[in-house]
Amino acid sequence: MKKLVVIGGIILFAACQQQENKLTQTIIDPNDTSEMALLMRDMFFQLEEIKQKILLGEDIAQEQLNFELIHTQTPTDESFLKEGLVPMSTAYANSIEAFNKQPSSKNFSSIVNNCMSCHTQLCPGPLERIDNLIIEK
Repeated sequence: MKKLVVIGGIILFAACQQQENKLTQTIIDPNDTSEMALLMRDMFFQLEEIKQKILLGEDIAQEQLNFELIHTQTPTDESFLKEGLVPMSTAYANSIEAFNKQPSSKNFSSIVNNCMSCHTQLCPGPLERIDNLIIEK
């Protein structure tokens, strides 16, 4: 009888562990995704596609980017609304405009540099990911 209780306890513990593992594996982003976060993810994916075209020597002359101003988007929380966000967002928009007028590797790098600059000052979390957009290291 004692063995049955021990075995039953082990099985119950293992089942709880499996359920806990399933729960932690399905939670990718525990926070609600904000407008600002969605915008930045979209920007990253589009920039990543352009980077690949540049690296493969493909023509990017027809590439155009169109993003909302970063500072007009609802952030994940108010702590992201720091002094310097508006001028950084505006500088980023200007680099997008320059790229759209003349899509080039140089103007692409200017966009990425704006991302790095802003995130260095205001939100360093994504710096490693943004670093992957740099063409020449």
